[in-house]
Amino acid sequence: MQWNKIKLTFILAFLILNVYLVFQLFPQEETEQTVLETESQDAVLGSVKGYKELSDQKTETNQQYEATKLHFTEDDLDKVPNNDNMDLDISSNTQLVVKFKEPQKLPVEFPIEDDNEQAIGDLNNFVTEHVLFGAEYTYWGRQGNQLLFFQKMNQGQTYFSPDSLLLVTINEEYEVVEYEQTYIKNFKKLEENGDQDLKEYSEVQAVKALQSQQLIESNDTIKVEKGFYPTIELSSKPNYAPAYMITVNNDKHYFYLLLPDYPYVYAPTESVFLNSLQPETEETQ
Repeated sequence: MQWNKIKLTFILAFLILNVYLVFQLFPQEETEQTVLETESQDAVLGSVKGYKELSDQKTETNQQYEATKLHFTEDDLDKVPNNDNMDLDISSNTQLVVKFKEPQKLPVEFPIEDDNEQAIGDLNNFVTEHVLFGAEYTYWGRQGNQLLFFQKMNQGQTYFSPDSLLLVTINEEYEVVEYEQTYIKNFKKLEENGDQDLKEYSEVQAVKALQSQQLIESNDTIKVEKGFYPTIELSSKPNYAPAYMITVNNDKHYFYLLLPDYPYVYAPTESVFLNSLQPETEETQ
């Protein structure tokens, strides 16, 4: 009887010891895994061109922004450059549609590489000479027979917003036949909500988030720019989140969106964006 009690005591003691060791082992394994992942990420990013030049200072917050849509008027039509060769339509109120009576030849040849600064500058100059507030739009890229330009605010560039867009249509001879324009003003920070927890972010933090999703690999080349990306409208006004646009190897664009609750990585495409405009266009016609 006494021996049975001794055996039971030993069994319970070993059981408690095993439970203790298990709890000690798991944190150690998690720590080792974290160290390995950090070392692996540092090794990858150490080979990435453009990474060492980035700032690790947390200078951006998730403070959201809002703007006001411009409602075009007859007075605005009089201000459109070279409008004697245009048919102008503002029937949709917040969109200006311009059709050229005679197609306009572009000062560039296609295709245009993303790093061809001369050609991009020539396109931006063309827009300045033919579009209302044209100097505020920056060339983004081409999708089929359409050229996309996004409006740039004093605080930074907007991206993929239907409310700050210039969409230029070209024909088979690469001549401009028409364009559609939307425009925003009064771009400012939303009033701070007492319940909102403002967080700070850095360029390095954004790049590490992409690399952790294996969107950046060894020996890649990156470029980081700050801007604004549209979010769900909380009112009748367009809303925007601060964002880091990270370009990888000069052909892939990712956005690290600083949303109110948590950051989010998004990779939009021109085709999906343009398709999203179609239902809205049909409703306004």
